[in-house]
Amino acid sequence: MPLATTDPTALDSSALDGHLGAVPGSVSDLELLLWVLVCWALVLDIVLTAYGLSIGLVERNPLMRQALETFGLAALGLAKAGAVGVALLFRFLWPEYAIVAPLGLAVPWVLAVLFNAALLASL
Repeated sequence: MPLATTDPTALDSSALDGHLGAVPGSVSDLELLLWVLVCWALVLDIVLTAYGLSIGLVERNPLMRQALETFGLAALGLAKAGAVGVALLFRFLWPEYAIVAPLGLAVPWVLAVLFNAALLASL
């Protein structure tokens, strides 16, 4: 059972904790959903990028373009794995902000997938 303060003026953050996953070792349903979304977006981004490159499109990010030319798709996988690693470290160090880690990856990666899918569909 969680502990509570006896101070009647203290802020009750238990409802917020449920959404943020602030209890160490726990994951809220929303956070879990966002991590699943991150995984799907990661895979789809790699697949769509690989397909786009195979039909002659080029990567718009100049750093990633150079890495792809040098190391192939492994560079994209390593970059994504690195980003997930940083997000997991953030989540571990600041569990009170647990929702920020997957949200910070899900939003740009889902937008990239939507952009790439729209571009490929328009060809």
